[in-house]
Amino acid sequence: MVIDLPSLVIGRSEDCQVQIVEPGVTDHHATVERRLDGYYIRRLDDTGFVSVNGEVVTERRLSSRDELAIGPAHIRFEIVHGLPGGRYRRPVDLLEVAATAIVGAVIAGQLILLGSMFTEYRPSKVKLETARAAQFDQAGIGSAGSTAPPTATLEKSRPPAPTPPAQAQPPAEPPVLNRMIRLARVDRNDTGESVTVTIQAKAQVGERELDTAAVAICVQFAVVDGAGMGVNWLKPVWLPIPPWENFSSRTLTVRFPGAARELVGYVVRTYYHKQMQDVWGVPQSLRPLAPIPMAGGTP
Repeated sequence: MVIDLPSLVIGRSEDCQVQIVEPGVTDHHATVERRLDGYYIRRLDDTGFVSVNGEVVTERRLSSRDELAIGPAHIRFEIVHGLPGGRYRRPVDLLEVAATAIVGAVIAGQLILLGSMFTEYRPSKVKLETARAAQFDQAGIGSAGSTAPPTATLEKSRPPAPTPPAQAQPPAEPPVLNRMIRLARVDRNDTGESVTVTIQAKAQVGERELDTAAVAICVQFAVVDGAGMGVNWLKPVWLPIPPWENFSSRTLTVRFPGAARELVGYVVRTYYHKQMQDVWGVPQSLRPLAPIPMAGGTP
């Protein structure tokens, strides 16, 4: 979206110019202000997480194409210049122009090559020799009584075509089964610099009674690395399973072992008889990045 205001507020509240309804985003999370020397982002809530290009900040001057992280949400900031009539024009990117020109040249070259192939002159003699070779292959003998045409000998002397090496496939995440231990809700609760994750899970196994000893729930926290440019994964946390009956829900909590400003997100997985049942990621983009822990509740 394009917003032409001297300042705007980002948060969960309906009165925010940019509303983000995601876990970890407070009512009035941050503000973007236009000042004499440019645009600035400033954190409004001390419990909120704000980063610019992967670096956690309280206030920072913004440049075009900066990547902002508002809690688990990611926003790309870009400055556009207005035109008469309320229209906006994106700055010309020379790399995009060059790439478009290269692609156009490649397509044009392919069209010229195809055209030359279809218009190339092929004498009828070639077609006749091809037909005769096909007759040799079908009959198995030549006009002089030979047992095989010359072309058959040439084909036999050719070495077999090399088989391309098989490409290694990346390890795939175990398939989510029938969600017998289903994640109904996962919430983040911030209190000062402390973060607690509340997990509501429902058991709905096909057996008459739930085998509590076979249930395992794991939480993996992602934090900002030391350079502020990526994430590190903490050791998986396996939650203690309380007494539980089939077709009922249980609420479990786990505390993040660090400050709220360090937390990037988390992934929750459930298992039953060492088979994964359900996955929840906050944000969802972290789900395929989380290392898969050992099933069954064994760290």
